[in-house]
Amino acid sequence: MTPGGSKRIRATWLVLPAYLVLSVVWTWPLVLHFATAIPSRSGIFDPCMQAFLMGWDSQAILTTPRQLFHPPIFHPEPRTLTYMDTMLGETAAAAPSFVVLHSVASAYNFVFLLSFALSGWATYRLTRSLGVSRAGAFLSGLLFAFCPYRYANRDLLNQLQTQFIPLGLWFALRYLKRSRARHACGTMGALVVQAYFGWYYTFYLAVALGIVMLVGWGARRRIAWRPLATATVISALLVAPIAIPYVLEHRSLPEFHRTLGESAMYSADVMDYLMMNDNSVLAERVGWPIRPQSYWPGLVAALLALVGFGRVWARRAWDGMCVVAVTIASFILSLGPILHVAGYRIWIPLPYAVLYYVVPGFSGMRAPARFAVLVALGTSVLAGLGYQVLQERWSGRPLLRRSFACAAFALAVLFAWPKSFTTVVLPSPDHLPPVYERLARSSERGPILEFPVPARDAEENETHAIRQFYVLFHHHPRLDGTSGLVSRRYRAFRSTVQSFPRDEALDAAMAMGARLIIVHYGDYPAAERQSLRQAVAGQPRLRTIAEFGDDCVYEIRGNS
Repeated sequence: MTPGGSKRIRATWLVLPAYLVLSVVWTWPLVLHFATAIPSRSGIFDPCMQAFLMGWDSQAILTTPRQLFHPPIFHPEPRTLTYMDTMLGETAAAAPSFVVLHSVASAYNFVFLLSFALSGWATYRLTRSLGVSRAGAFLSGLLFAFCPYRYANRDLLNQLQTQFIPLGLWFALRYLKRSRARHACGTMGALVVQAYFGWYYTFYLAVALGIVMLVGWGARRRIAWRPLATATVISALLVAPIAIPYVLEHRSLPEFHRTLGESAMYSADVMDYLMMNDNSVLAERVGWPIRPQSYWPGLVAALLALVGFGRVWARRAWDGMCVVAVTIASFILSLGPILHVAGYRIWIPLPYAVLYYVVPGFSGMRAPARFAVLVALGTSVLAGLGYQVLQERWSGRPLLRRSFACAAFALAVLFAWPKSFTTVVLPSPDHLPPVYERLARSSERGPILEFPVPARDAEENETHAIRQFYVLFHHHPRLDGTSGLVSRRYRAFRSTVQSFPRDEALDAAMAMGARLIIVHYGDYPAAERQSLRQAVAGQPRLRTIAEFGDDCVYEIRGNS
């Protein structure tokens, strides 16, 4: 091997560690609380809910794998794991952390940090396949891994698993170039793995791959369909074990189907692509408009992407056109069924409205705005290509080239620099509140209902998610829960039990199987606590079993 070749290999091996170091720096001080706390904005229930899923998956796989899709929440509803992504991929990826630190928080944080590093590395590989230099490809990975879209979804671990999208596209482009079976397997394998990490991106990757194949075919690339078809069939068989429960639930629950109105509500506004996210230090300093969901790629990415697009358009390079087509199509799809501009609905029907009724899968996705992940990826890749164009244009002016490279990376870092990550401490079996210690010591594992119960989906919060997390330690099935979906049956139940401690609320609880009720009086406004205690004390169907300050456990009795 030549000395130059050895240096190139060493440089390639440094790419992933470099992204990992940047991930630790940009998520500081998360690493200081690695085994105890997870990233979370105040009051958001999603991080603790997804941590619960990872904890449940690990327990079920090791002890009762047949019960995997039946976590003990929303008792007695079946297949409640299908209310959300299974998080099986995240749980498997976190296995080293589970083994070493025995902590759900460490497992969550391991996958969280790895998603940044792997998303950067996979984008680097995709950009390199377009003939971009290592520096330009590294810039692409940097822009995507730490883009506003990903920061906007920092509370959703499943939505951070973006690494398989550029990896799948990389395999697809290589397949179109070489028609080798291993690249077909790699393409479909990325889809399979993505399905175990989350359904949204599985669907988006499938759409992106479809666009790539169409563009490649239109460019008169000779596509060997047989290996691809074979890999597709095998992939479908590999995904079937987790897909079938979702199909069954889709058939049994009408609410499992997303309405077109929901799609419109969770679509991107055109202005979202001009806003910075609320975690950006730069936006706070310069007064840039911000939104919690923002997709502005940054000044460096936007300008360099325009230059990259110019190169692709001038040369009509088919692989570059694939990236451009995915980016433009995804931008249009992210806008949903009707156009939104600056908060106003403009009743212009968009392609999503047609695809919702025609293409399977579109009606199951609540948030078209998440197509923005493909816009961010395409913009980042084109930015790397634009960087390469300018470096070649200034090849005879070394000082200008170096100055430009330094400025590009410095501005990319500046636009991506986030505020310190806030965290929430996850419960541990060594520090359980007394009420849950008592449940854990109980020899019976009867269903429980905890008050207060949220009256509406919008009232679910971090406190409810943490109490759901305690199920991992006390193992009592729980009525109600926090998830991405609430069945109509449970919505009616939530409404009925708001009258607690009246008989109709107790009847509804018993009909669902509850025998124990826990009331967290401290959660109620001070003016209501005493009157609620008096009402409970006067209810003959409730017998006090234990009291732990503001937490009380009652047994429900039937009507005499």
